[in-house]
Amino acid sequence: MGFIQTHFGKGGVTILLGLVMIIPSLLFLIFVMKKRIHAIKTPAFILVLITGLILAWQVRFPAEKIHVLEFGILGWLATRDLIKVNRKKIAIILACLFCAAVGILDEAFQAVLPYRVYEVRDIAINCAGGVWGIILYVLT
Repeated sequence: MGFIQTHFGKGGVTILLGLVMIIPSLLFLIFVMKKRIHAIKTPAFILVLITGLILAWQVRFPAEKIHVLEFGILGWLATRDLIKVNRKKIAIILACLFCAAVGILDEAFQAVLPYRVYEVRDIAINCAGGVWGIILYVLT
């Protein structure tokens, strides 16, 4: 992010983050619409997707905005794979625990790096992104 901000300025970072959030979300929405989910779940899915994007945009640091999306994808994929071998409720719980464990490990790794910082707030943001992805998967 520092490299991008140095070469393109703060406005360039904002535009890049906007594109990183909006373009994959639109592609994801098109993918889900092709799946033809239930008529009642479609508005709920769109509402949860937009709410997650708005909340991700409110996160103060640019890298953490991307973490919300990354952990959303992780939550989606973990739930998709765990539902194949477990009952739905157990799969959702396991996916939440998996996302939390990955978030904790990510921050623990940052604690040993001299140029990074361990923060509990980051773990909460990562977990929120994972739960967002899990909810999106359940709605499809």
